[in-house]
Amino acid sequence: MLGYSLLLTAAYLINAATYCAQHLKGLSYSNVGTKSTKVGESDVYVGRDERKDAHLHQYTHIFPLLYEKAQSRGDKVAITELEDCEVKRETTCTELFQRALSLSHYFSTEDGGIPMKKYDEDCNNGNFKILGIYGANSANWLTADLACMVMGATSLVMHSKFSQDEVVEILNESKLEWLCIDLNLVDALLERKKDLPFLKKLLILDTLPDSTNKGKRVNRPGAPAETEEQKEKREKWEKAEKENLELYKKLKTKAEGLGMTMCQINDLTKKKITKYKVKETDPEHISTIVYTSGTSGKPKGVMLSNRALYFTVVPVSKWSIFLKFNPQHHFSYLPLSHIYERSIAYLSLYRGMQIRIWSKDISLFSKDLSQCGANIVVGVPKVFNRLYTTIMAEIAKLPPLKRFMVQKILAMRRSNNHGGFSQFLEGMTHVSQKIRDKINPSLEVFFSGGGKISPNVERDLSVLLNVHFYQGYGLTETSGPIIVQHQTDDRTNSIGGPISPHVEYKVVTWEKYDAKGNPPRGELLLRGQQLFSGYFLRKEQTQNAFTEDKFYKTGDVVQVGKDGAITFLDRSKGLVKLSQGEYIETDMLNNLYSDIDFINHCVVYGDDSMDGPLAIINVDKDLFAKCLERDGVLKSQGISADAFLKNLTDEKLNKEEYVKYVRGKMLEMYKTTNLNRYNIVNDIYLTCKLWDTSNYLTPTFKVRTFYVFNDFKFFIEKIQKTYKDKMKGKSK
Repeated sequence: MLGYSLLLTAAYLINAATYCAQHLKGLSYSNVGTKSTKVGESDVYVGRDERKDAHLHQYTHIFPLLYEKAQSRGDKVAITELEDCEVKRETTCTELFQRALSLSHYFSTEDGGIPMKKYDEDCNNGNFKILGIYGANSANWLTADLACMVMGATSLVMHSKFSQDEVVEILNESKLEWLCIDLNLVDALLERKKDLPFLKKLLILDTLPDSTNKGKRVNRPGAPAETEEQKEKREKWEKAEKENLELYKKLKTKAEGLGMTMCQINDLTKKKITKYKVKETDPEHISTIVYTSGTSGKPKGVMLSNRALYFTVVPVSKWSIFLKFNPQHHFSYLPLSHIYERSIAYLSLYRGMQIRIWSKDISLFSKDLSQCGANIVVGVPKVFNRLYTTIMAEIAKLPPLKRFMVQKILAMRRSNNHGGFSQFLEGMTHVSQKIRDKINPSLEVFFSGGGKISPNVERDLSVLLNVHFYQGYGLTETSGPIIVQHQTDDRTNSIGGPISPHVEYKVVTWEKYDAKGNPPRGELLLRGQQLFSGYFLRKEQTQNAFTEDKFYKTGDVVQVGKDGAITFLDRSKGLVKLSQGEYIETDMLNNLYSDIDFINHCVVYGDDSMDGPLAIINVDKDLFAKCLERDGVLKSQGISADAFLKNLTDEKLNKEEYVKYVRGKMLEMYKTTNLNRYNIVNDIYLTCKLWDTSNYLTPTFKVRTFYVFNDFKFFIEKIQKTYKDKMKGKSK
């Protein structure tokens, strides 16, 4: 073993002597379209037409594009739905679109169809037919969405984890009458019926056992006899389906007693439709309203037009990474109610990829991922952070000698940045292949969007699994991805450039960031065909979201490189000035300190009354206990890990010994940077409460800082008072 280690080290040293840094020769994301003449504003950059086919991007409604692809694929599977990591239902391309056309007919004709209503809104001349979709990912979710496209209705989508108060407010604001909903969400809504004067019809998205429509459970002819495990699983499913059917009947009676009608989507898709005509093809017609919780304040509806969807799906379909890796499957686990996942679902149908919907059980996520067959896996930073932590925890469990060898090999490969020596080492040791085989044997690419990911996590995951890692940028207001990395761009600090020449961007000076500097830095402004049309029924917010020349103000601070590549720096709201006039970037600090193994979420706060920042730290109590035990902290307290975890509360968690330990780990992390001392966090509050989409997280696992600061206001005010008293002492 020692000789093997020396051989590897020697090979590394020889290679290092000849290794040259990788350069992105010839890559350019944009050209300068308009030279700036304004103070505090950069030039206007325009995305490059790399494939020389942008002129072919002429708007057309996306439904016919998706339909034509489905017709060409026929009986090939469009959507697979998993349960307990097994294939429960498959829906073919032909079935999916036949069902969508049938459902569209129902939406248009039943009880006069989805009603047209007049709203105080400029889009659609104020006239909207609105269908609500409120549920988890499913084939029927997409069926309802596609049906809306055909019959000219506007789909209004809400995440299944929105609070009941948020849902009630959205339903009343939109005066919504027809709602597609998951069965498990119905009862809570019926309990609020007195607060919902408009709601009349509930359409159940679940597939119940008395439905005779397509898309039922897979039962392949000639399959081998079922095993005992398969039999147990089948019986479990049958029992659950029977219980769901009984629940449906009970809730249907309850709904009718409240003056509402309730039926199953699957019972509305039996009519065979042979011809169709898209009723609203106007590019400016609002196709969907996506309610987004954001990270502060209450949800607002983002209106996306037919045009915006086309100029997202078609350009992204020709993204260099898709062309190189040619994915055949998409693993769908992020919520379809979020435009990030939904745009990828449209893209999958457009490119002829199979959508595989996860089991919707977080305890089965790892197994679903390992069996999904997807070579490109998309996600958000929180997902990749958790995956990284899990892998590192497993490596830490290895026997000492084996752990040393694995860590040594990975360290050598990391320093080579996927170069020839890195691949040579992997070819000899297969360390990454062994790890990847447990995660997902098909995996070639990770793509992260929906927030800034730690460069360390990105780089280390890439090495650990020997995969490519790319980033992109998009918002609900941009209809999903609008900026993405090219397949030759392996920089961890880059989010790439525009997906098409239909996108323009510039930066404006913001606080310490100079748009006229070299390189230009400032708030990112975007203009293009895929931008949203406005916030539903919020004209003032819509007006404030755009500049006079119709650029959207993203609120994100970026840097523009010489090749047009964009580097995400901070949220403009995340840039905080302390009492000394020094600025700190709270988002950057949140990412930095969240890299600590046992920290789930770090939320840094600061203002001009404070000399330094504070942080609210959400810990993974089990990992925290292991670290405390490993480092002798629990032994010094005379307790075991089990005793520590028993009846653990935030009050117990904030004992000085534990707070001091966490501060020490944060200081170690700080010392790995070249940040000034104002970024040291001395005041922290630890919490072991579960953070999820019912309290502090958005559907894409971003932290809703507004709610965190509100609920932990007692600690913030305590620290503010400390600084205030300190100032009083100085003035005496």
